[in-house]
Amino acid sequence: MKILLTILLFLSFLNADEMSRIEAIVSDITQLRSEYDECKEKLKIKESDNILYKRIEKLEKELKNKNNLLKSKEKIIKKLRKKKENFPKLMMKDEVGQKDELVRFKATSYRLKYDSIIYNGINGKMITKWVKATSFTSSVKTKSWIKVTGYFVNKKWAPSKKDMWIKIKQVEIK
Repeated sequence: MKILLTILLFLSFLNADEMSRIEAIVSDITQLRSEYDECKEKLKIKESDNILYKRIEKLEKELKNKNNLLKSKEKIIKKLRKKKENFPKLMMKDEVGQKDELVRFKATSYRLKYDSIIYNGINGKMITKWVKATSFTSSVKTKSWIKVTGYFVNKKWAPSKKDMWIKIKQVEIK
């Protein structure tokens, strides 16, 4: 009986040692799995970093190419400007001598299509601003301007005492 008890006790000690070994192996496996996952994440980060570095290098090369292209275009522009300085200045047809000719006609009443600015002459300075639907009369015009020869105040006509001009596109015949 003593022998049997001793064998059982001895076997339990052997078995207990095996259990602690199995537990140690399991803890090592879990630790290795977590380290493996960390390594995988670091590898992904390195791969993405490599992709980013390659993209940065590609963009830097492209930027250098664009800078070189820009410098060559600037040189061309400088050469063209030097040539342009030697080229005589061209004048537009209107500047050469074709001024708006005054045309006289029978006095007609007009109305403003929308709020308009009144000038003191053809291409002159602004005098005042009239509101939409203001009525006036005129007997002188040019290609793009019409002269105010009179206007209506409280439904009564009054002659214009100073030069007043309106762009013709802002008026309509009443």
